[in-house]
Amino acid sequence: MHKTRIIILLLFVTILSSCAKSTHSSHPSVLTANDSGTTVSLHQGQTFSVSLWGNSSTGYTWEVVSGAEVILAQQGNPQFVPDSNAVGSGRMSTFTINAIAIGNATLQLVYHRPWETDVPSLQTFEVNVTVTN
Repeated sequence: MHKTRIIILLLFVTILSSCAKSTHSSHPSVLTANDSGTTVSLHQGQTFSVSLWGNSSTGYTWEVVSGAEVILAQQGNPQFVPDSNAVGSGRMSTFTINAIAIGNATLQLVYHRPWETDVPSLQTFEVNVTVTN
């Protein structure tokens, strides 16, 4: 009896942990760093935003990595909202993304210094996107 309870508990924990990273969100409006690694579903023509914190006074900036342009398109330039008016304060960078075609794509953003081409990104944000009709 005790073994059966342990097995059921382990199965339950395994199912919960496997669901944690393969979250499917329908029609997201704003994604944050906590959504990295998830999958979202959209309809063609829908838009969503990705808001990520950074500190441009250090030279680092968030940038969309090319590769998903057939399915997803960045609309305009990112919007920046500073934490404060203090010199050197961080800011939230918000990118607006449009689902322009049906299909699957991986949206990736990197936090890096654009001129440091031989240095790995400091952070990466990645979300899998499924676009339907």
